[in-house]
Amino acid sequence: MASQLMSGWEEMRDILKRVAIGPAGSKNLTEEEACRAMGLCLDRHASDIQIAVFLIAQRLKRETDAENVGFLKALLERSQGTVAPCESVANLGDPYDGFNRVPHFAPLVAAVTGACGLPTVVHGCSDMPPKHGVSHRHLLEAYAGHSIDIGSGAASVERAAQRAASRGAAYVDMEDFHPKLWALTSIRREIAKRPALSTLEKLIVPIRGRSQSHVVSGWVHKGYERQITEILRLCGWSSVLLFKGREGHIDAFAHRPTTLCGYQANGPTYKKDISPADLGINLPHPPEWGAVSVQSVCELWKQVLEGQEGPAGISTALTAAAILTHAEVCASLEEGYGQALEALSSGRAKQAFEGFLAN
Repeated sequence: MASQLMSGWEEMRDILKRVAIGPAGSKNLTEEEACRAMGLCLDRHASDIQIAVFLIAQRLKRETDAENVGFLKALLERSQGTVAPCESVANLGDPYDGFNRVPHFAPLVAAVTGACGLPTVVHGCSDMPPKHGVSHRHLLEAYAGHSIDIGSGAASVERAAQRAASRGAAYVDMEDFHPKLWALTSIRREIAKRPALSTLEKLIVPIRGRSQSHVVSGWVHKGYERQITEILRLCGWSSVLLFKGREGHIDAFAHRPTTLCGYQANGPTYKKDISPADLGINLPHPPEWGAVSVQSVCELWKQVLEGQEGPAGISTALTAAAILTHAEVCASLEEGYGQALEALSSGRAKQAFEGFLAN
C-alpha cells in the first residue's frame, strides 16, 4: 500500500504540474488522463492534500467535457451498482448537499411514478458540503421514525433494487453504492467550494433496469444542461431528462413554466417548456412555503400523500407526468398528469412510498 501511495503521489504530482498552474497556463487532461486522475483520488493513491488541490484546480480551470466524461467513468467503474429485476428503472438525482430555500419532492415523485408502472430510485446521502442542507435521507428517516435500510454496502443496494421492482420506489445511499466517493466527504468539507463531483455524483445510476435506465436530474446555470446531456450521452446512457428547477432539483414549478432538456433512445437532444397553465392550472402567485425544516417538509409530504390539493401536489404530479411521458409510460403530459393525480388520490402512491421506509 505504501508503494502504491508513493507511486500515485508521484503520478498526481505530475498531473498537478499541468492543471494547477493558473488561468493562463493550466492544461486540460484527455478523457483517459482524467479517468486515471479521478481514480487516484477515489482509490486514495494520492494524498489528501493532493486530492484537495486537484479538485479545486479543476474547478478554477473549468472542467472540459472530456475531463468530466473521464471523471464520471472513474466514478461508475468504482460504484457498487446493480440491476433491478425489472425492465426499466428511473433514477432521480437531486443535489446531494440538500436544500434550504424551498421544499422538494423527489421521493414523492418516485412514489407516484412507481405507482404508475415505472420503478423509480432516489439516491443521495446524509450530509454533503458546501450547503449542508436538508437531504432526502434526513426526511425519509424522520418520516419513517427509524433508520432506513442503509449501512450494509452492496447488500443494501440489492435490497433497494428488489424494493424498487416489487413496490415501485426505493432509496439508495452513497454510503452503500459508492463508499469510495463517500470517503472523500471530509476532504470536500475542508475545501468548502463545490467541485465537479457535486454535478457528477447526481449522474451515477446506482440501480439500472434490465432493458433501460432513465437518468433524471436538474440544472440551474445556463449551459449546464448541454454539458450534462453530452456527458451522459458519451458515457452511454440512452435516456436523460433534466429539469431547470430551484436549487438544481428536479421539481417542476406549480405556478409557471419549467424548462426540460433531454433525449430519448439515443435520439436528438430536445429542449421544451411544460406549463401548469396547459393543464388548466393557474396559480395567481408563487407558493409561500415558509421556513424549510425537516419537520415542515415531512408534514407537507404527508399532505401530498393523503391526496390533499395544493402547490406541493401540483408540483409532484406535474414532475411525475413529465417523467412518465419521457419514459413513454404515458402518451402525453395530460395523460401522465391524470395518472399521477389518480395515484395520489387513490392511495397507490402512498403504498409505493412504503418502499422507502423498510428497515
